[in-house]
Formats: sequence, C-alpha cells, structure tokens
Amino acid sequence: MKKFFSLFLFLIFISNSLLWSQSSDSDITFSPQAATSSSSGWLHENDGKKHYFTAIGGMLFFNLGLSSYNRWCLGSAWAQTGWDEWGHFWERDMKYDRDWYWTNYVLHPYQGSLYYMSARGSNLNYFESFGVTLLGSAIWEYLCETNAPSTNDMIYTTVGSFAVGEMLYRLSLEADEVSSLLGFAINPMRLWTQGWTRQKPLGTTGNIHELSVKFGGGTTRTHTEIINAPVFEGLFKENEVFPAFGSVMICVVYNDPYGHDSNSPYSQFELDFGASVGAGSGEGADCAYSDIDKNFMYHIRINSNGLLFSRAPKISENIDTTLGLAMEYNFDWHQFYQLSSLGPGLAIKQRLRFEHSDFEWQLHGAWNALGTTDYYYYHRKSLNVLPADVGVFRTYNMTTGPMAVVKMRYITEKGSSINFGFQGYAMYDFYNQLQDDVPASSSGWEWIGLANASAELAVSKSVRIGLSDEVYVKRAFYKKVPDVFQFVNTASAYARLQLK
Repeated sequence: MKKFFSLFLFLIFISNSLLWSQSSDSDITFSPQAATSSSSGWLHENDGKKHYFTAIGGMLFFNLGLSSYNRWCLGSAWAQTGWDEWGHFWERDMKYDRDWYWTNYVLHPYQGSLYYMSARGSNLNYFESFGVTLLGSAIWEYLCETNAPSTNDMIYTTVGSFAVGEMLYRLSLEADEVSSLLGFAINPMRLWTQGWTRQKPLGTTGNIHELSVKFGGGTTRTHTEIINAPVFEGLFKENEVFPAFGSVMICVVYNDPYGHDSNSPYSQFELDFGASVGAGSGEGADCAYSDIDKNFMYHIRINSNGLLFSRAPKISENIDTTLGLAMEYNFDWHQFYQLSSLGPGLAIKQRLRFEHSDFEWQLHGAWNALGTTDYYYYHRKSLNVLPADVGVFRTYNMTTGPMAVVKMRYITEKGSSINFGFQGYAMYDFYNQLQDDVPASSSGWEWIGLANASAELAVSKSVRIGLSDEVYVKRAFYKKVPDVFQFVNTASAYARLQLK
C-alpha cells in the first residue's frame, strides 16, 4: 500500500498540473462583480500578487496552535512529541490508523481545507494550494503526533481538503453578501490571510444557482441477517426500529450544473449536508457511550460532487449538456451504519427543457480511492467477537473500488418535482488495512446501494412540502467470517424553504 499511496499522490500531482496549467492565474483574477471589488478602511483592493510566506505561515501557525492545544490543554498522550519523533522522522513507517470515524473522514478533510484556504486566500492557485496542504499534512503526521504517520490521514487531509476547501473558499465569498461574519465562519483562515495581506480573497459572487433548507421528520426500520451462520441464531436482534426523528439539511448548487463549460476546478459543485436526531432502537454500538447510543438515533450526511473541468457540447436548442471530470466526496454516519467515499470520476449532466417543465439527469462513474463501510461485527455488542485484551479498534473497514451516482428530477415551472437518486458501491476491504490483533478482521467485497425517491409540491414561490423514502442495502462477502445482509428503510415528510 505504500507504493499505491505514493503512486496515488503522484497521479494527483500530475493530473492537477496538466489540468491547472490550462488555467493560469487568470482563473482567480479580479472581477468587477467580486466581493473584493471595493476598498473600505483598512482593507484595500486585491492586487493579485501571490503571498507564499502568508500561505505557509498560516499552515504552520494552525499546526502549532492545534498541537499545542492538544498537548498542553487536553494533555493528549499522542501529542507529547519530542526529539524521539523529530530526530529521525523520515524513518517512521506509515500505517492505517484506528481513529474515530468522524475524526478521520470529516475533521481531517476540514483540517486540510484550512491549510488549503490559507494558500488560496494568499492568491496561490489550486495546484500551489494543494502543495501547501500536502506539506501541512506531512508536518502534522510526522512531527505533531507520537503515533505512526497515518496513510489514510495523508490521503483525506490532502485530496479531501481540496474537495472541501475549494467549496468552502467559494461559499465564504458568497456569504459576504449576507454578512462578513458568516464569511469568516465558513473560512476562518481569512482572519490570518486578511490580517497579513490587508486584502480580501479573490473571487466572484452571485454564483449560487440553488439554495434551500429542508426540515423533516420520519421513521427508520432495519434488518440484519448473518448468512449461513447458525451459531449466531438468536444471539442478536435482527430487526430494529427507530420510531421517530427530526432532521435539517442545507442544499447548495453552485452555478448551473447543465451546460457548464470551464477549466476552473469547482466552478460548479453540488453540496448537501445535514443531520438527523431521534429516538434510539434500544440497541447500541460497542463503545464507551453505548447506553446513550441505545436511546438516541443520529445521522450525519455530507454529499458533494464538484467539476474539475467540463465541456458543454451543443446538442439542440432545448438540451443543456455538461461532460466533465468530477470529484466525489460523500460521508454517512448513521447510528446503524457507516459509509464514506472519496475519488475522481467522469460525469454527464443533462437538462431537457420543455414548454412548462424540465427533466434533469446526471450519471457519475468514479473510482473510490479510499472509502469506508461499517464492519457489523464491531457495530453491535451482541456480535462482539473481539478478545478482551484488544484496546482501541475500528468499527469500520477501509475500502476501495468503483462507484456510480445517478440523479433524476422532473420539475414544473411552478417548482413541484419528482426526484430519484442512487449511489452504488463495489467496495473491496483490502488486506493492508486489516487490524492484525482482531481475529474477526477480514477482507472481502461489500456491495452497497443507497436509493431515494421523493415528491415535492410547491405551495408557494419559496415553500415546498414533500414525502420521501430511502433504502440502504448491503450484501457483504467476507473471506474469514460469515457474510452479512443488511437493509435499512427510512420514510419521512419534509418542508423545503427555497431561498434561491
């Protein structure tokens, strides 16, 4: 996997340099419509010059501040670094870590996005900002932790930071139109870059194509079956019910996905993020907070895709088409299952315009460079096959493999719509990431499908009400342990506030 990791980063560097060499610094030049267009008081108009020391200084300042906080305030054992780690850091072997799921696949991309936005806010281009992020991640892994440098952290902090960082960078500029405080909240590294350069970041505003907030509530039922394993019969609860939950989700479409032609990465992206909280099923994860886990249902979801570059071939006057290279970043953390993915792929997006309605569809085919899925034997106490002397272990396996995304929407001119979506994964639990001291740890294939359908009725220009149903299905084929079949069905009603 070391060779795979090195090759993966090398390919990212080469592809980015080929792509971004087509778009020079003109991609981030000043626009009359930019949020930076006016000078006021202490700040002045951005001159477009690159500030490398500000970019790298922001990354180093963040690493120093966070590592000091972990060491001196929290007293974290892994933060007690010294000459043992610094003296021969290049000799330390990289390994797959066992950190908390949320830490690895949300906090690490976010940490990397702060490095990235420090560079972008200093007028560095995409490739240079990626380089600053790679350097910041390496410094953190080798010099700021006593743990072995983490292979998965290096991937998610760097590649994941580009997916997260570029979206946040652009949304921060859009947020300035509402409040500068909101802009700083989305991109806190502006406190550093604007403090040193006295310039706002470069970029345009007015690019939000759709923006909505969805409030809902519903119920969830699950089923689990251990295939051909009579020894487990009667030892666990096959069916669980999460009787009621409430949810909120923010949905952003940045620039029109259809008929989009650009060499600028993430000049068009779609982002949905939200959370659900409700009553538990009475079963919980095998963890320190298992009693709480039994009584509360939780679900955090992040779905995103951004175009790295795209072309808009003209087929007819009533058809808008986009063909391009996309980056997928998705994260699901349900009380019952875990699922994440990150990787590049090809995308086609098309809108057919009729007299009083539109039909929109998308198809994405991508390679999940590094993803995760829950390993059910770790996720419920009733199936705990861990020896008593095992301390920290992961509740998920790391995976790789192909993935596909399908989206369809039929929408009337008044805003009513019928929607369908599907995410399909062929995930391979590769050998190198297995936990050696966990006898139940096994490689294998996990086939996962996540489908949802909804219908929305427009009750006014800005309010829609709807019903939705979502189905999650997993069939896992393991090499050393019994296979697993899982089914999760979620039904909900919701109201959507269409802000744009």
